[in-house]
Amino acid sequence: MTATLKNGQLEFYTSEQYDEYLIPPNHEIAEQHQLASKVGIPKPYREGETVNICPCCKQQIHKTQIDFQRDEMAFSFLGSGYPLYFNFIKCCLMIVGVLFLTSGQYQLVSNLTSNDCQDLVIQVQHRYKEIQKQDSWSEQVHNYCLNDWIARSSLANKRFQSILTELPHYFNFSSVIFILIIIFFFRKSQLIIDNDCDIKENTPSDYTLIVKDIPKEFKQQQLKQFFENQFNVEVMEIDYIFYANTLKDLECELEIIVNQQKKALENNENDLLMNLNEQKKQKQDQIIAEAQKIQQDYELFSGTAFLSLKYEDQKQQILKFSSYRTQQVISNIFFGCIIQEAKSLELNNTFIKVDQAPEPGDIIWDNIVHNDNRRFWVRLLGFTFSQIVIALFLITLLELAKIQAQDASNVPANLVNVETDQGIVQVSLPQEQKSKNMGSIIAALLTTFINSFVVGRLSNFLVGFESYETYSLYTVSLASKLSLMLFVNSAIIAFLASTIYTRNLFGPGGLIYTETYFFMTNAIIPPIVTLVDPNRIIKSLKLWWIKKFNKVVIQKELNELYEHSEHLIELKYADIMKTLFITFFYTPLTPAGYITSFVGLALYYCAEKYVICNRMSVKHTPSVQLSILMTEMMEYLPIIYAAGYLIFNYQITGTTSYWAIASILVSFLSSVLPMQYFVESWFKQEEQDETTSFNEAKVNFSTTYSLQNPVNKYNIKPNETIQSQIKSKSQSQF
Repeated sequence: MTATLKNGQLEFYTSEQYDEYLIPPNHEIAEQHQLASKVGIPKPYREGETVNICPCCKQQIHKTQIDFQRDEMAFSFLGSGYPLYFNFIKCCLMIVGVLFLTSGQYQLVSNLTSNDCQDLVIQVQHRYKEIQKQDSWSEQVHNYCLNDWIARSSLANKRFQSILTELPHYFNFSSVIFILIIIFFFRKSQLIIDNDCDIKENTPSDYTLIVKDIPKEFKQQQLKQFFENQFNVEVMEIDYIFYANTLKDLECELEIIVNQQKKALENNENDLLMNLNEQKKQKQDQIIAEAQKIQQDYELFSGTAFLSLKYEDQKQQILKFSSYRTQQVISNIFFGCIIQEAKSLELNNTFIKVDQAPEPGDIIWDNIVHNDNRRFWVRLLGFTFSQIVIALFLITLLELAKIQAQDASNVPANLVNVETDQGIVQVSLPQEQKSKNMGSIIAALLTTFINSFVVGRLSNFLVGFESYETYSLYTVSLASKLSLMLFVNSAIIAFLASTIYTRNLFGPGGLIYTETYFFMTNAIIPPIVTLVDPNRIIKSLKLWWIKKFNKVVIQKELNELYEHSEHLIELKYADIMKTLFITFFYTPLTPAGYITSFVGLALYYCAEKYVICNRMSVKHTPSVQLSILMTEMMEYLPIIYAAGYLIFNYQITGTTSYWAIASILVSFLSSVLPMQYFVESWFKQEEQDETTSFNEAKVNFSTTYSLQNPVNKYNIKPNETIQSQIKSKSQSQF
């Protein structure tokens, strides 16, 4: 397929109709789709120039590869989501670096230069002098720290030196203030990046409103007349959303016929194959007829429509005129995280909701047909169900952690005579070698399996059940849930097991060893997994299997195997937030984690940028909402850091820091205040409405609402379908 720019309009030519159910598939088309699915800047169209187009996804086949050395704004053609993502990782690096320089550096040096972990016998003597009058001697002397680099770099190595443990109180309070300042100005950079990307890009949502709760009897022409007469605007397109369950059923039946075709071809059943070919054609014709029927049956109208206006300022005019209804505001006070707020307009003695439309590629079409009332109850039910599942989930992990912690501290011991001021005392000192226990090994494997596979799938299921209407809202919910669950599983469970069950923070096999090894592996494994990309390897093996044994697949399946792996940005955000949470919680105990986490985040940034530039596809670009939510979660970092410092100081040195309590209060106050509102008010970005008209900008759109609509895709004329899918870039933007 080719596209040619003539007199400012794109003209297309294709040699034959593309069939995604083609058997046997065309490998050349699949290879072209691989190039087209790769992240890259489409070449600008020039008058009279012909460009090759993939017939599957209608994207340019030969794009300009993004240079690894370019800054994050090179990804602005994907919207603001990816520039904000890379800027977010840079902010994380800055926060970890500043925290190390302001407090972690002193903690690490003072730990290493102390000697409370120098000799076990000296530790017993020192400890015995402090607690010989207490009845709990037998319970307290068992927790020794060994003379190795992990223990020497931890807080345990200076636990008897009050001067060295008091000085960090002031450093930690200043660190919290610095972190809050960095997060505040990071919010400002978010606004600037999002605004710059919006200026550089012309998208359908710039001109479009989403309208909900439209009466079923209200036709497109009536809706157009209402807006044009009420606001003196010019409506260019209206796209109604219909329930299409019958269409999905027919598509499933078509899939069954195609699978039968594959088996018939493998078994060389030619007569059956010809019969199935005829059935396939009939079913495809039936799907087209059903799509046309659905669009004429207004009983299937969902009440939601996309309304595109001639100029962007006309859209803003309507939004400014609209107002929030009282019941909506009250609903959002109690359920703000469940139902999105929208403005309302009065239409024929009823109210319709109007709001800024999401991008066409950001919409989850199976969910957008549902009204807000249904979505409210579904999310409320999903929230309740998720709390029950997570509670059972955490109980299981806590029991597994209990087994691990008990076995880890089950160290062979020797009875040793220690001379003290009160005479010879016989104590049991642990040996260096730890025992091995099959129960601990099984528990560790189960915990790793749950964290690596079950948590992600469980989070996907719970969020999918909540019926979000856009991928941005879906990723926001998934990233937040997954971040917290991974933090609880990786950090809180280990802490509870070590403090409640074994009371072993720094002894052999204790908490400092568990978390130090976590910091080391977490700095290396995620970047390696990102670069290796197991999904890419699996696809390569499947392709080898198909070619080796001549397996039958359809064109759609072959294209999916050839295309690059999809970049799942929500999982990446969750992984980064997990690293930050654990780093801030445990570095007061083991400050070497600052260095490993900083190195790990830097490697992760490089690995992510490399694979996105060279080996990834991006199907859904998130909005600024995802980055803002992750920044909101950043507000918890100072609280976690101050709480970790307070807890571990009390556990190991027996002292309480009032500065740490002050840090928690200051951080909590910052987290509950509407910081995003303050930033948007103080650093207001100048709004620049698009001066280009809708029709002039349409040729540059990567997709449209009509194209993405699962019903409309069967009814639009081929030339219109292709034209709305092509995305050209101006020479200046390129």
